[in-house]
Parts: sequence; structure tokens; C-alpha cells
Amino acid sequence: MVTMELCSLEEACGRNTTGEELPLSKEDIILPALYRDRIHGPPLAWWFKICCFLYSVVGVEMVFRLADLVCICPAYPWHLEAFLLILQGCLSFLHDAHFQGRSTMAKTLDRTCASFLTMCQPIKFAFCHMDSGQLLLLALSWTLGLLCFCASARAFAAGKGLRYQVFHTCWHIALPLGGFLWIEYTRALTNGGLADVDGSRLTGHGSNNLRGGTAPDAGWPAHDELRWVSAKCRDHLALGLNRG
Repeated sequence: MVTMELCSLEEACGRNTTGEELPLSKEDIILPALYRDRIHGPPLAWWFKICCFLYSVVGVEMVFRLADLVCICPAYPWHLEAFLLILQGCLSFLHDAHFQGRSTMAKTLDRTCASFLTMCQPIKFAFCHMDSGQLLLLALSWTLGLLCFCASARAFAAGKGLRYQVFHTCWHIALPLGGFLWIEYTRALTNGGLADVDGSRLTGHGSNNLRGGTAPDAGWPAHDELRWVSAKCRDHLALGLNRG
């Protein structure tokens, strides 16, 4: 009867219970590049670990700006995204930094939540009024983030540990930073930070470049339409504060 027992890579895993050498299989000889990188690659840098929590940072930012976001884009589930972003920071740290890919459950949860949040970004085009600045921020951060993720995956497969850490950290920065800037830009519009706009004075004609929702007048310029919504939001928020 053969005895099965646990041992580490540094110990005699290639020996039987009598201490004799056992023939190695092909899988033992040719370790996958990903597994070899996890064992022999450079230790994880402190900035790699910390940047995992950037998703949580933008999630907290979203919680503090929920009133503005819900006002200007009420159809989008901001509460759900804020919760998932806060959770994603913890899942990312557990999978990438703490377990370093060794936990199947952490990997599944991290990838599921991250994939869902990533796909939520282009969905905003269908729910929210956006001007050219918002469109640029959202599209640029989303595209840059995916490019960094693909580059980190290639580096990981090639066993280039440091290169993987750099690009995977950029992936952890690109989307949260884009989301943070998008929220602050949208909040500035909502609170009149970019222009002092009175909805009754909006005039002009042009193409409707807004994405999603129903514009007040399809003939108005896109930026004026968005600021018209922002002016209505300011009035609504002010009315709610006065009633409180």
C-alpha cells in the first residue's frame, strides 16, 4: 500500500517512503510558466499590494457622491456599484497579494466581481447623459485599463514577475482613477462648478451627442443639454435640503 503525504517543493517530494528516487513525470519536469513565476519570481512589491485597494477608494468616493450621481443619472444602480467596488478592493488584495493565486475561491470571487464591474462601465453610455469630457474619461480609462490587464497577463505567462506587477498595478490604477475623475467631473457639472448655468437661459441648436436618456430638446447642443439636467439637479437638491 502506497502512503500519500504532504511535502513542500524544497523537501523530498520526488521520493517514496523508503527514500528512493521516483521517476519524474513530464508535468514535474516542465512546470507551467505561471506556476514557476509564482514560486521563483520577485517578491510582491508594497505598491502592488496597496494599489489593490484603489477599487475600495473609488467605491467610498461614490458613496459620498451618491446624491449627485443619482440626481444626474437616476436609472443607473449606483448603490450596487459602490458596494461592489468597496468589496472588489478586498477581493483583489486577497487573490493577488495575500493568496497570490493559490486560493481557488478567492480567484473566482475576484475575477467574477472584477469582470462585472468592468462591463458596467460601457453600460453607463446607455443610462447616463454625457458630454465629450465624460465620454473621453470613461472610454480612455476603460481602454487603458484593459490594455494594461492584457499586458500583465502576457508578462505573467512569460514568467516576468516584475513586469507583471507593473502592468497589473496599472490595471488597478486606470479604472479606479478614471472612475474617480468621472465622478468629480460629473459632480462639478451638477453643482455648477464648470459654468453658472440657468436652465431658462439655455439656447442654441446643434447635434445631439448625448448618450442615453431623453434630452429636453434634441436640437440643443449636447453640453447645454447636460447642463440643463445639472441645473435641474441643483434645484432638486436645494429643494430637498430646504425641506429637511
